[in-house]
Amino acid sequence: MSFIDTHCHIDTILEWTKESVETLFTDPAPEAIVHVACDPNDFNWGKEFLAKKSINDVKIYGAFGVHPLEADKYSEQAELGILEGLTLPNTLALGEIGLDYHYKEYDAPLQKKVFLRQLEIGLKAGLPFVFHLREAEDDAFEILRQIDGENIKAHIHCYTGTPGFAQKVLSLKGNYFFGFTGAVTFDKTATIRKAAAAIPLNKILLETDAPYLAPVPFRGKACTPSMIPQIAQVLANIKNVSIDEIFKACRENTGRMYGI
Repeated sequence: MSFIDTHCHIDTILEWTKESVETLFTDPAPEAIVHVACDPNDFNWGKEFLAKKSINDVKIYGAFGVHPLEADKYSEQAELGILEGLTLPNTLALGEIGLDYHYKEYDAPLQKKVFLRQLEIGLKAGLPFVFHLREAEDDAFEILRQIDGENIKAHIHCYTGTPGFAQKVLSLKGNYFFGFTGAVTFDKTATIRKAAAAIPLNKILLETDAPYLAPVPFRGKACTPSMIPQIAQVLANIKNVSIDEIFKACRENTGRMYGI
């Protein structure tokens, strides 16, 4: 059972649990994790963490970008922090970046501006992207259509969109993968399960978004990378395949997405 948590926030897990990073990876431990630093205030911590390269045989990789809900923090200094993060040998992608229209006070023009600027940086660097796209399907698709090309590679993380939006994204020339978190296990998330059923298995990634969205039966606790098997089991049920097949396919997909 080899798996990679393709999206987690280790610093926030430690803040919530008050544990040490050395004791974080418990049985079953992931082969590797992708730590996502998406608030400029956390970039320095992320760089120091990635410098460790591995902990208890768990390989450490990362991504740097400004989350859409942190768009008001985007500045020349924040951009410099992203550029510095992207130079690290174990940084795999730019992200998470995108659009989030869930909260009433969202600033769509600002989010679009920051999203487009970071897309420019990622395209210039030739790196894959990690996208956060929440309740903004029309605007998101228009932007994806504008940058579309065979050289685009992206992980749409914590997918909570409709099956229809996933199919539209898959119609583009770029190579898109869809990450599923513990949200796929919740009682009231039938739409997410429908999307997982509609998306081809070779386009699915395993992730936790830890410490958020702990899967059933751990709801109410801080999520950790060791909870990936509960997510994988629900995906196996949805796809009507064995959990081993889910692990194998998602591990291969991770290699195609991130090169690891």
